[in-house]
Amino acid sequence: MTRSEILQKITEILSDVLDEPDLKLTEASVSDDVPDWDSINHVKLIIGLENDLKIRFEPEEITGLATVGDLIDLIQKKL
Repeated sequence: MTRSEILQKITEILSDVLDEPDLKLTEASVSDDVPDWDSINHVKLIIGLENDLKIRFEPEEITGLATVGDLIDLIQKKL
């Protein structure tokens, strides 16, 4: 999967979690940029990505993520 495809997947899943069909994310996006992207919805995003991409994250991996780009980097390592 390319970085662009992973970004699209993250956007789709977070859009569903937040019920925000027009959500736009970039690699520089952070949770503070997106209304309602709180810790609970972050967990829902991570679970959605794990289920959809058939990967598993360790708790220490997801706590260190600062940007969507960091999440993309982590996903690329897992795929």
